[in-house]
Amino acid sequence: MIKGYEKLRIPDLNKTNDFFIEVNWVKEPKIQGCKILRVTFPNGEEAYVKKDHFYAILFAIGNESEQRKMIPQTVQKVKWFESVLSVKAKKDIRKGENITFPIKLSIPMSQEVIHS
Repeated sequence: MIKGYEKLRIPDLNKTNDFFIEVNWVKEPKIQGCKILRVTFPNGEEAYVKKDHFYAILFAIGNESEQRKMIPQTVQKVKWFESVLSVKAKKDIRKGENITFPIKLSIPMSQEVIHS
């Protein structure tokens, strides 16, 4: 992510109407962190767009593989252990009776975030 001020040029295919997107142009919490984009059009007019709206548009126009790249996935490898627990009852049931039941535990081995 861009931390400081940055002005990005979006080139026009006709090479006549480039427009610019600026991020972090003032030191205000609602602007910093690329939360709001300032878009400057070739005629000098400005528009302000929330990053979330811009991101939603990019996601909507992307194909399936591009959308997959935009969504982080967490992969966690686990190891399964199966065992049988035995408990000796002291009250109720029958005194001295063993109670056994199977148990299955998962222990995380590693975790990573992947972008397809």
